[in-house]
Amino acid sequence: MPRLILILIMALVLCGCRNEIPQEKILFDFETEQDLDRVHWKCHALFSLSEEHATHGSRCLRLELYPSPYPGVTPMVREKDWSEFRSLCFDIYNPQERETEIAVRIDDQKNWPDYPDRYNKSFRLLKGSNRIVIPLNTLVTSGTGRKMNLKSIQRFLLFMVNPPEKNVLYVDYISLVR
Repeated sequence: MPRLILILIMALVLCGCRNEIPQEKILFDFETEQDLDRVHWKCHALFSLSEEHATHGSRCLRLELYPSPYPGVTPMVREKDWSEFRSLCFDIYNPQERETEIAVRIDDQKNWPDYPDRYNKSFRLLKGSNRIVIPLNTLVTSGTGRKMNLKSIQRFLLFMVNPPEKNVLYVDYISLVR
């Protein structure tokens, strides 16, 4: 009888191991043409799928950002509840010979909030591969320092601020990590 109980306990433990919670949620991986349908186009920015510099899967998003106030892209966020995750991560490849900067904007309101009431941060991109990791507990608004509502993320934008010349960047593997 004790042997049967031990076997039952081991079976329960092993069954529990199969129901692991995924450690990441991929938001955008840019593998298909349908992925491009989820990216809002803006003037002074061109984008396409590319096999160059993909870090996850076989393709990534190639961006051409031209001189203008805020060229960039706005991928459509389907996963609005980020509260179960610790970090937002993505890869950017900078093929230019020079360093550059990319800005990230995250909104937790349906309307398009003004600068002081949204998350805004710039990241320096070195030549070559860059991995951007944003701890979600650091998402606060630029003006008041209000903590963002991680259960209501509405928008995620990648853009440049007044680039003086054309920039090409490759973006891939935008994910939430536990």
